[in-house]
Amino acid sequence: MTNAKVIEALQQIRTYCTAAQLDSLDYVIEVMKKLDKDGVQNPLEADYTKLEK
Repeated sequence: MTNAKVIEALQQIRTYCTAAQLDSLDYVIEVMKKLDKDGVQNPLEADYTKLEK
């Protein structure tokens, strides 16, 4: 699964969320976009300890 597919699925799911869930879902979408932009292709397997602060 690619980051782009995950982002697309989350945006589709957003349509069906309650107002109370929107902030959390929007946060996850932004995190996935940032990871994709930064070149992290497999977030579950990435070694984040080597990232600069």
